[in-house]
Order: sequence, then structure tokens, then C-alpha cells
Amino acid sequence: MKMTNISVKAVEQLRNRITNLKGVQSVEKIGIVNTLIECVRFKHASIGDMVLRRLTSADGPGLFDFYLKGLSETSRNHFPPYPLFDTTPESAGELTRRIKNWEIEDDWTVLKLEKDGNLVGICLLKRYRTDQASSGLAVREEFQKQGLGTILQTIITEQAHMLGLKRLHITLAENNASSLQVHLKSGFKRTGRLVPHYRQKDGVSELDRHDIEMVIEFE
Repeated sequence: MKMTNISVKAVEQLRNRITNLKGVQSVEKIGIVNTLIECVRFKHASIGDMVLRRLTSADGPGLFDFYLKGLSETSRNHFPPYPLFDTTPESAGELTRRIKNWEIEDDWTVLKLEKDGNLVGICLLKRYRTDQASSGLAVREEFQKQGLGTILQTIITEQAHMLGLKRLHITLAENNASSLQVHLKSGFKRTGRLVPHYRQKDGVSELDRHDIEMVIEFE
């Protein structure tokens, strides 16, 4: 497939942004189709070769394992993105169905980060056709504190930029210090607003905390 001028420029900018991040030794490949990132291959100084690809329904079992076994309860509580994990899926099959339903919509994109075929991270851009486009990410517990969160957020922020968004909005728990640092490094600023966060308990939505709101503005 011949790359458009927009894609060539986007690839160059994304490559430069990733290459300059701590821990990244080289960027081997970037694939962009119709302004959506499809693939990023890079070498990490302490982890080795890694690849980021778009999530598909075939990834349901791997994502189910990642969510329930790869993340602590605290990490899961900090990463509840609708429509995949607004409530905890009861099985890999249920999560696969949720992914299939998500694939019908056209304003979500989810990227999975893999090492040797194993899912070690995920990042997403959601509702990017609205005024409240937002993002989210999670990294498997044993791979945390190695800069992968910053890499994932940088990539998803660049995805928002190449889609022509004017701003990107996120909310995070006040006690999620690592996520706060990742987003500050990625150019986000606190708005000063606290946003109510609800969770499902016994089929009832209840307030369990207030989250920090942050935004990044694009030129």
C-alpha cells in the first residue's frame, strides 16, 4: 500500500517522538492506515523487541488474562474503560463479544503492546469524534516502572493529533501518582476540576471517588 503524504509526515513525527523517549533504543517499523495506527515495532533497552498492534476480537482471551491476572485490583480499578471493562467480564467469550460490538463503532481505537506474543500493555483512544475525546492505558504489573506507560501515552496522544483533535481529555484517581507523572510528561495539564467516578456494585452504580481532570491542547 502506497503511503499518503499525510501518513509519511505522521510516521516521521511519531518515530521522532518515540525514539526520544527513555528506554527506547530504536523504532523498527510504523504502520498507519487511513490516519489510524496499525503497528509500531520498537526495541526497548531492558525488555527487548516489542510490538504494538490494533486490538481485534481474536485478542479476547489474551486481554481477559491480562486484565484479571496481569493487573492488580488497584490497577484494574484505575483502568475501567467503557465498553470493554466498565463492568468486569465474566469470561473470555464475553470480553470477545464486547470487542466485536466495539469494532462496529467508528470512534474508538485500541492498541495492544506485546512481548514475544504476550500482552503486556494496552492503550486506547475513545469517543474521538466528540468534544470529550479521552484516552486510557494499563501495563502488566511486572512490566511497570520501565517507561512503557509514557511510551503508550505518547503513541495514543500522537494518534489523537493525527486524527485532527483539538484537545484530549483524561481523568485519573487522585492516588494514582504514576499515571499523573506519565500524563504530565506527555504534556497534559490539570484543569483543577474533580470529576465524580462511579462503579457498579451488585448492579447498582455508586460514587466511589473523585478523579483529577487533565487535558492536552493541540496546535
